[in-house]
Amino acid sequence: MGQSTSMSPWGKYPVYKDIARFEYGRLLWKNPSVRQRMLAHWSDSKHPYHHRFLENQETIEELLASQSSDEELDRDLRKRDLSLRAVVREIPPVFASI
Repeated sequence: MGQSTSMSPWGKYPVYKDIARFEYGRLLWKNPSVRQRMLAHWSDSKHPYHHRFLENQETIEELLASQSSDEELDRDLRKRDLSLRAVVREIPPVFASI
């Protein structure tokens, strides 16, 4: 049984929390002052995702700034042995959990 070429980059069982973090992150990233606040927050050594963010900062910034579709992003990331689903999980939370 082959993999469908029309499968969503989010997979058969999407994690909507990850998708929301990506969509809200992209939306907020468009505002330069908010983008700078997000970068400062995520780069702060007190942030729980600080090290993970720094390890993946270039790719995270690339995703958030991109105007490409989810499918195009996933296709480009797979050429680098990554996937949209995996990289989105590395984006630190935009909003704190309650």
